[in-house]
Amino acid sequence: MQHPSKPSRISIILAFAAVYVIWGSTYLGIKYAIQTMPPLLMSGVRYFIAGLIVFVIAISTGALFPKKIHWRNTLIIGALLVLMGNGGVALAESLIPSGIASLIVCSVPMWFALFGWLFFNKGKPGALTISGIVLGFIGMIVLVGPKNILHVGQGINLAGVLIITVGSMGWSVGSLLVARIELPKNQIITIGMQMLCGGFLLFIAGLIKGEYNQVHFNAISTSSLLAMGYLITFGSIVAFSAYSWLLRVVSPSLVSTYAYVNPAIAVFLGWMFLKEPIDKYTIIGSVFIVFALILITSQKPLAREEAPE
Repeated sequence: MQHPSKPSRISIILAFAAVYVIWGSTYLGIKYAIQTMPPLLMSGVRYFIAGLIVFVIAISTGALFPKKIHWRNTLIIGALLVLMGNGGVALAESLIPSGIASLIVCSVPMWFALFGWLFFNKGKPGALTISGIVLGFIGMIVLVGPKNILHVGQGINLAGVLIITVGSMGWSVGSLLVARIELPKNQIITIGMQMLCGGFLLFIAGLIKGEYNQVHFNAISTSSLLAMGYLITFGSIVAFSAYSWLLRVVSPSLVSTYAYVNPAIAVFLGWMFLKEPIDKYTIIGSVFIVFALILITSQKPLAREEAPE
């Protein structure tokens, strides 16, 4: 596949700023949105609207209409990034606090390192990376709380933890896959297609789950609608577009460092606006996870093979 021309330094910095800061705030936005809207259908509408806007902008500014293979590939990416990744976050936040959700998503760099080595020829992780992966899993156990693992139903909901962990795995695989499959040369239309496909899949998943029984238009609050507008505009059109673009112009492992910043913002906002508790397990588990991420990103793979063109 053809690589995009080298982007400017300022555009990369602005894209990282959007991913770092805006995504940290979307955990709070999702929490408000799902107070009066079911999580999967809310996410489906959010991404479908955002994707449609971006797609129309791309076509109206001269982008070529995508080929059949492009739709197939973006459907796969949309399933991994949007359905599993973002849908998993929204569904999990109906079960666990937004700050805890963001901290579990903090495990994404661990999955990047592990799946990149196993399936994407990224090279075998070194001792520091392996140590980081182990520490990261310990951190997640501490974060959930050892007692909660043995006594289901007490403390943090284990189903929510499992959903968001599987979603983080899917997100990592999708992010690594972006640079390996054929996509439209126009990056704007690719981003729109990913959100359209992912939003459609989320909507179908919501219908299968029976969430249509939870839709009561008269009961949707103003705060949920405002949160939805924020998620569509900033969380999807701005931040998701920035993330998807960065995956094609810099290394995925570098992009994954957004996980350093998002949890701090999410935990703080959850505590400030939703009065979500910050206990000793949250603090200790967070320290383990952040230290694990530092170890993972501080060492290059021992061996690396270039991806096929």
